[in-house]
Amino acid sequence: MVKSWIAVFAAVAVSCGWAMRPADAADPYVVEVVLPLTGAASALGTREAASLRALAASVNGDGGVRGRILALKIDDDASDPQTAAHLVNAAVANGVPFVVGPATSATCDSVMTIVGAAGPPLFCLAPTIAPPSGGFTFASAPSVDDVQQALFRYLESRKLLRVAVITTTDATGADFNGRIDATLARPEFKNLTLVDREHFAPADDVVDVQTARIAATKPDVVLTFAVGRPFATLLRGIRDAQINVPVYAAGGNFTHEQMQADAAVLPNELILNGVRGIASDPVASGAQARAQSVYADALAKAGVRSDYATAIAWDPMMILLEAVKRAGTDADAKKIQATLESMHGFTGIEGTYDFSTHDQRGLGAAAVAFFRYDQTTDAFVQVEPAKR
Repeated sequence: MVKSWIAVFAAVAVSCGWAMRPADAADPYVVEVVLPLTGAASALGTREAASLRALAASVNGDGGVRGRILALKIDDDASDPQTAAHLVNAAVANGVPFVVGPATSATCDSVMTIVGAAGPPLFCLAPTIAPPSGGFTFASAPSVDDVQQALFRYLESRKLLRVAVITTTDATGADFNGRIDATLARPEFKNLTLVDREHFAPADDVVDVQTARIAATKPDVVLTFAVGRPFATLLRGIRDAQINVPVYAAGGNFTHEQMQADAAVLPNELILNGVRGIASDPVASGAQARAQSVYADALAKAGVRSDYATAIAWDPMMILLEAVKRAGTDADAKKIQATLESMHGFTGIEGTYDFSTHDQRGLGAAAVAFFRYDQTTDAFVQVEPAKR
């Protein structure tokens, strides 16, 4: 584990033009990161790691953290909840001031009880979790409820009123599906109609029966929340059933690699869930536009293409580093937590955060953005929010 952060530190030093400092110079400021670099969620974790390394290079090129070089100790949880718990337990035992990660619902759920009510602060990179208010676990990006409400407003604005839903039977799919009824029950969505609701197991190779039923209902849009291989299976079923309407997909599919892998079965219009800052944001201004510029420049210098994973990892790290700048590099977990709880007005690529109300996310629906994938240019284009 020690070798992992030393390697990252050396790489950051080279990329920023730093020579290795003499032994009596200030030690690097080491941040504990837990990500799935291998295993089922490795496509997500490796992208997040690439983003955080680009962030470290940018921070160090701008003077570091209160004059100290930022070094990342990135440990691999292998996409396994037990391994994630072991790594976070070790970090707690070592007295770290905070942890960035893990990155999936299952691994985040496995570590929330570890930090519990005593800390250290842990910023999970899985937007689907629901950390308790005022606790030591924080979540990246807007909640599923905020995303659904923003999505239905967007669909209504486009007159896509007949909605079909197909989700996987795993915990993530069930959670998304379970929230739909409550969202659609809101008076503002009275014009939307749920015309069909289908399910399939993540291991299924064929969904022809489900997509045939969807086609028979003549929907205006199909909502999905499958990721990776199940998403590809679903897209094949939608193509074979000749469903030629917009398809909405979860942010976990929001990578250039995933789009290229699924190129043969992509629908004519694929709408992807995301956050502001992933691609050119037509309505960003002021501090948010500046934050997005720093993000885009850092990724460009590192040769990293922006996507959902690179974006949702960015603000959590920047927020925690801001807390360190305010509290000091010698601040312990309690002081970092107190600083976070009082923090408001910090603007990142997604928006302006306010944790003073004990909101474990710090932002809401205003940070939600939707993107269209342009297959001809291999580009993601923000369609909401958009200039009116």
